[in-house]
Amino acid sequence: MRKKLRMLKDRLREDLKDPAVKSAFDEEDLAARLAVRIATIREEQGLTQRELARTLKISQQALSQLEDPSSARYTLKTLQRLAAALDRRLIVQLK
Repeated sequence: MRKKLRMLKDRLREDLKDPAVKSAFDEEDLAARLAVRIATIREEQGLTQRELARTLKISQQALSQLEDPSSARYTLKTLQRLAAALDRRLIVQLK
């Protein structure tokens, strides 16, 4: 099993040398990390998806999609609304 994992890591390291692959990977990684962060903050605040969705005036299903790393897509406006509803500041950086 360790050998397979090492091979996978080596392959990923090699694939990420391609700028197009790295760009796609970074984009998906950011969305996944953001989805997990939204769910974590919501849970830390003791809110259910239904409660936060009601505050945002969206359906619970829509919020569930925002918290799903495989389907989450965000607009800046959505992120601003989420930050306000969770009493957080939204910081966007370009490095």
